[in-house]
Amino acid sequence: MKSKLIKIWNKFKALLKQGLTPKQLALSLVVSALVSVFPIYGISTIALTCIALPFRLNLPIMIAFSYIIEPLKLLVLIPFINIGASVFGTEHTLLSFDAIKTSYNTSFWSTARQLSYELLCGSVGWILTAIPLGIVLYFILKGILTYLDQLKTNPLTTK
Repeated sequence: MKSKLIKIWNKFKALLKQGLTPKQLALSLVVSALVSVFPIYGISTIALTCIALPFRLNLPIMIAFSYIIEPLKLLVLIPFINIGASVFGTEHTLLSFDAIKTSYNTSFWSTARQLSYELLCGSVGWILTAIPLGIVLYFILKGILTYLDQLKTNPLTTK
């Protein structure tokens, strides 16, 4: 069992690196996280593909990371809507996450039509919080990955 897990981990590490520089890998992970928490459901994979191909980012790792980060959207959806509503100077909507989820399960286009204002507020809240946080996260992650890459290629010898 342990040898199977090690083989899976080694394959995952090879997929993660796949010839990318630390800068490209950090950008792949941050873009994937940002797109995954965007407050409109159902656009992650298409948006990631449209972003990854022209910029030559690692699409498989972006989609895998997107699925890992997707539950975070549950936590930030209502706060994004509240931030956007405060920017527009309107009152808090009385929507709950369950109401939004039920609406999405019924019909995407019906949700887009009925909740268009909330989706607009959520998008504005996302722009105001996730984009600046993503920029900071990118530089931190790039530094960590660059350090780990240098450590791998030039290991320090200790005696």
